[in-house]
Formats: sequence, C-alpha cells, structure tokens
Amino acid sequence: MVSQQNSFVINKSYDSSIFRTIVRRFWWWPVLFIGLLALGAFFYLRYTKPVYESNLILQLSNEDNGREVLDIEKIGSKNDDYYSQIELVRSQLLFEHAVSSLNLNVSLFSRGEILTEEKYKSSSFNVLPYVLKDSTLVNQEIGVTYDGATVVLSYFSGGKTKTVKGQLGDHFENDDFDVVVKSVTPEIFVDESASNELYFTFNAIGPLSGRLISGLIVEPIDEAAQTLKIGYRGHNAEMCRDVSMAVANAFLTYSDETKKRGSENILKFINNQLDSLSGELKKSKDSLMDYQRSENLPDPESVSVSLKTNVDALQEQLFQLEDELSTLESINQKLSESPNRLEVYRLLPELLGKSFEVSIASHIELLHQMMEEKEDLLFRLTDESAEIKRLDKRIQEKIKLIMRSISAIESRLMAKVKVLRSKLMSLEGEYVNLPEKKMEFNRLKNIQDLNEKYFQLLTEKKVLYAISDAGYASNNRILTKSEVNLRPVAPNRNLIYGSFIFFGLLIGLAIMFVKYITFNEINQLEDLESILPSKATILGGVPLFQYSLEYSQLIVTEAPKSIMAESMRKIRVNLSYIKPDFKTIAISSSISGEGKTFVALNLAGIISMSGKKTIIIDLDMRKPKIHLGFGVQNVHGMSGLIIGQSTLEQCIHKNVSENLDFITAGPIPPNPSELLLSEQFTSIINELKEIYDVIIIDNPPVGLVSDGVKILTDADIPIYVFKSHYSKRNFALRVKELFEMQQLSSLNVILNGVLKDKKSIYGYGYGYGSGYVDQEENTKFKEKNFLVKWFKKWTKRNGNN
Repeated sequence: MVSQQNSFVINKSYDSSIFRTIVRRFWWWPVLFIGLLALGAFFYLRYTKPVYESNLILQLSNEDNGREVLDIEKIGSKNDDYYSQIELVRSQLLFEHAVSSLNLNVSLFSRGEILTEEKYKSSSFNVLPYVLKDSTLVNQEIGVTYDGATVVLSYFSGGKTKTVKGQLGDHFENDDFDVVVKSVTPEIFVDESASNELYFTFNAIGPLSGRLISGLIVEPIDEAAQTLKIGYRGHNAEMCRDVSMAVANAFLTYSDETKKRGSENILKFINNQLDSLSGELKKSKDSLMDYQRSENLPDPESVSVSLKTNVDALQEQLFQLEDELSTLESINQKLSESPNRLEVYRLLPELLGKSFEVSIASHIELLHQMMEEKEDLLFRLTDESAEIKRLDKRIQEKIKLIMRSISAIESRLMAKVKVLRSKLMSLEGEYVNLPEKKMEFNRLKNIQDLNEKYFQLLTEKKVLYAISDAGYASNNRILTKSEVNLRPVAPNRNLIYGSFIFFGLLIGLAIMFVKYITFNEINQLEDLESILPSKATILGGVPLFQYSLEYSQLIVTEAPKSIMAESMRKIRVNLSYIKPDFKTIAISSSISGEGKTFVALNLAGIISMSGKKTIIIDLDMRKPKIHLGFGVQNVHGMSGLIIGQSTLEQCIHKNVSENLDFITAGPIPPNPSELLLSEQFTSIINELKEIYDVIIIDNPPVGLVSDGVKILTDADIPIYVFKSHYSKRNFALRVKELFEMQQLSSLNVILNGVLKDKKSIYGYGYGYGSGYVDQEENTKFKEKNFLVKWFKKWTKRNGNN
C-alpha cells in the first residue's frame, strides 16, 4: 500500500524520457546560477583591488682568481651557493634593509565607501615625521580632515580622542609627535578630504616589513647562468617597482659588506687561534709524557689484550665446572626419586664429555643391568620372593654408592670453582682499573692529536684563504631593471568570469542531475508502459485541462469537439475492445488528487453521449466530490441508501446531462468499509444494473485504504488512474500488489493530466481525435465554469442558512 506520496527513489540507469523531462522543466537552474555567479564575478571584480607586479633580473657572478693560482675552489664557497643566495634575497633580514632604504616611516591612506587605497607617492597630501614621542601610536590611524579653514589631525590615545589643528606646511606638535603636513595641490587635498576619509600611520620597520614581505617574489631562472628573478606584487604599481629595486640593491650592498667584514673576521680569528694553539700544543705534549712515566704505562693496548685473554680462559673453565655441577645435581635428584630402568638408562647420555664420565658411567650401567635383571625375574617370580628381595637390596646399595660418589665429585668440583673465581676476581680487578688508565692516556693523547691537527689545519687555511680572498671579487649585477607596470596581474577578469560561470553551470547541472537521479514522477504513457506489470492494459491518456477548476467537473458535454472529448472517446472505444458488454466500471487511484473523479465524470459523460443510459456512483465516502462537481447538496446518497435511511429515488439525481444520472456519497459514515462490503450494497448495484446500461463507480483511492479493492475485483472493467507530473513511479507497486495479492484478473490504466501532445494522448488503442477546440466552445465553457462556481457559492450560503 502506498503510504507516502514522495517516497525516495534513485534512478540508476539512463532514461531518455526522464532526461527530456528534466531538461524541459529545470533548464533554468543552470541559467539562473550562471547569471547569479556572473553577477557575483562582476561585483567581485568591481570591489577587488587590482594587483600589480614589477620584476627585475639579477645575476650572481663571483670571480675567483685565486683558484687559478692554487688550482682549488674558493675557500669560502659552497656547492649550493646559488640557492643560499636566493634564500638570502627572500629573508626577512634583507627585506627589512630594503624597506628601510625607502623611507616608509609614514603610510598615507584614503578610505572610500568600500575600498581603502594606500597612497604611495600619489597622495594629495604628505606627512613629514620629525619626532614620534609616543611609540604606542605606531600602526594607529591618525585622521586628516579639512574643516574649511584648518587641517585637523585626530587620533585615539590614552583612552580618549585627541586632535591637533594647523595649516598646511606647519608643524603639528604635541606631547605625542611632531609632524608637518604638506600638499602640492591644496585644491585636490580639499576635494579628496571631503569625499574620502584620509588618514596616515606611523610605521615601525619590523611590523611594516612583516606586512609587505608577503608580496615579494624571488624565483630562480637559470642555475647555470646564476640568474634569478626578483619581483613584488601589490596594489600600487609604483611601490612594486620601488620595492623590487630596493630588495635588489639591498642584496648587492649587503653581499659586498658581508664579504668584506667576513674576510676580515676570519683572518683575525685564524691568527688569534694560532697564537693560543701553539701554547696549548706544547702543554698537551708535556702532560702525556709525565703521565706515562708516573703510571709505567708504555702501551695500554697490549696490556688490555693480555688481560682480556686470561679472563676469557678462566671464564670458560668456570662455565664448564658449573655445567658439570649442574649435571651431577640433576643425576642425584633423579636417583633419589627411585627411578625405573628406562630413566636410569637415560642418565647415560648426560655423562658424555664430562670429567667424571668414567667413574660414574660404569656404576650407572651396572645399576641398569640389575634393574633389567629384576624385570626379567618378575616374569616368573613375585615381589615377595627371596631372590627379588636380595636383588632390590643390591640395587639400593648401588644407588647409595653412586650418590656418595656424586657427593665426593661435587666437593672436588666446588673447590676448583672457588679457586677459579678467586683468580678471575683478581684479573677482573686489574682489567677494571686498566680502562681508567687507558682512558686518561687516550684523553691526553687525543688532546695532543687534536691540537696538532687544528694547528696544522689553521695554518693551511690561513695561507689558502689569504690567497683566495685576494683573488676574489663580487660581480653581482642587475641585468634588467624593474619598471612601473600599470597592467594588473590580478584579478584575471577572464579567469574570474570563466570560473564563476563554470561553477554556476556546474551547480545548475548538479541540481539537474540530482533531480534526474531522484526523479519519481510519471509523465508520459511510455513511463507507465515501462513500469507497469504486463497484465495491466493502458487505455490512453487524458490531456491536461488548461483552466483551473476548484472541483472536478463534467467537461466533455460542454466541449464535445475538444481534445478532452476526443481522448475520452478513444478510451470509450478501447473499453469496447476489452469487454463489449460491460455493465460496471470501477475507477480508482493510489492517492487523492490524481483525477479519478474527473476521469469518472467525463468518461460517464462521453459514454452517455453514445446513447447508453449511464449513472455515476460516488463511493469515496471519506472524501466525496461528485456532488461538488455537479453543484448539489450531499444529503441523500450511497451511505444512507445502504443503511436504509434513503430510497433509491431520493438518491438518484436525474438528467444532469442526456442519459446521465448520478448518486452522491451521502453523509460521511463512521464505517465506510463495512458499508461497501455489505450485501445491501451488492443488491443496490444489481438493481441499478436493471435500470442503467453502464454504472461508473468512483472508488476511494486504493493506495491509502482498501475499501474499493473488492469493487475493482467485481467490476467488469476496473480502471486505475495515474496523473502526469503528480503520481510517483513507486505507485506502480500498488498495481502489482492488486494483481498478486488481490487476485485481480485484469486492470486498465489511464494517465490523467498529459500535456497536449498527440503522440502522448493517442499513442495507444484505436481512437482518433482532431485536437481542436474552437473559440466558441472555449468561451462557452468559461461561462459555464463561472455559472457553476456562482451556483456553488449560492447553494452553500442557502445551506448554511
């Protein structure tokens, strides 16, 4: 049963009809987002500051003439010198030097309604800072206004707003600062101060360079040619030129000064180190000789090897003795536990290779033989026999003898272990003390070697560095100077517009794609054909009525030549092919709103126009609509007729059209299901069959309730109505249930609300139609529709009264 109209589905395969529907209905989404994002791109470009860029090319060229003399590379050079120079150009240190050279102690700004522009060398006024007495004013805005007679500087300090007034060219001096405000063109300054908010800030080199360094560009060009690009990006083209040139000049100056200062410092350091090392070297040699004499230690390495060899030999002997003691203890323990013959036999392999093997093994073999002899005697004697007892006594005596031998051997081995450990401790003591002497010897030796090596290295480096430095010259140079580039590099208008439009198209297409994969509507008869069970018969489609109706109404009798009437005739013809002698037609749908009442009214009208006496019965007792369509009161109807409160004559409304009568649903009962399943209802239908040629039943929706399922089953022609662009595809599951669970032998389907496409409406069956509605019929129907609405309102007012 259909419980939700908007059940969620996913379309996993391509369907051209759904694709066409989505394109036709939602084509405006991409257009809308393209337009919105294009508008957003316009405002983005309108209120985004342009970014300018100026570049220059710098070549790193260091001539090393000393290499030709010594046949070596320059002493102070490195393999990655090219990239280290690039990192130097990028550094905060060098950038601060560059910013300092530009005299940016004060920055001038002009703030408009949206954007704020830094006026670098293009301001209508200029500020000359003489003294900044309060350092807290750094980076704080100081407003500049003209009140018609004087220039006013205003700022916030110490929790209050302060002002200083004066004329252009005068000193503005107070307890916080002393500055001079000038203007080359006072008229422009007055106009600009009136239209924009002017202000300036005092700058500190550190924070200012930290703010500006983000625009610095340093890129390698050709490592072989030692060239690199230095550029700067910012919102002022002239500042970009000046900053890039300042960085290049700062590098050239810093490189030369660093090289000169570094050479002097290195040579001075080498001389100082050589002076101190000569005394240290003599002192280290004397210390080593004195230590060797006092400790009688000519060569600590040979003494260490001898001691280690002796210790290793004693440890090996000690290990063997401890292993033999462990074996004796194991044998003694097993013999004390009254072993059997097999356990005694297994003791023999443990004696192999031991020093006591000869003395113990013979006794254990003899013990094993006696136990074996006992086992043989037990086959013919009992444990209580005298011979067995004598043998047991001999066995016990042998075990005691072996254990006494083991005890004697253990005592002898323990004495040896004690002696070995004593010798080992003595040697280890000597060995432990040896590293201390050796370490002291090595320490003194290392100091001497290090001093000798360091002294020799510094002597060589002094000679080499002096020669190399004398032949080294820095020849870094600017190959191309930066110029003021008034063409912005960002934002890229074409890229911005293209990106925004692309994302607008992408979003719109994404929405259409989501609409496609979640599309769950039935639009055309082809959709029904693809999803309905094969047993279902499609009668045709009913075109979408172009006028808005408050309630379902009879249309075909008022416009017999319209597409609506022709489509109904087609359905009428198709009904005659299904069952020529049909008497009852039951019409239902999945949910309310799919147009089953509209189809029932107009199908009844078109059948009555063929000369058959027809009656419409409204059985949708929960939500009756037939009486609204005909504009009558719902006083006497099927609910009262079934329970006997009304007569058939009272309930039938006659001659609403030629050969067409109808019965309303009557007052809404509490138990419509029981009424429709009663025998009285069946007898009423049988009685109507005697009076009328065709009975058309407007069933309740079977997707929500099951009242009308039996009526569909009993009807000669059951009809199921879907509505284009309203019914969901999963409603077809209800049709499948009607076949499988309700044993419905046949079901006929009509698609209501189809767009006026002849192929969609007439694609099935054998009907025909002109698809023409003349102006007279349209006007006639409008007048009829107006009269019906007026009549409904009038009857409601009278009914309420």
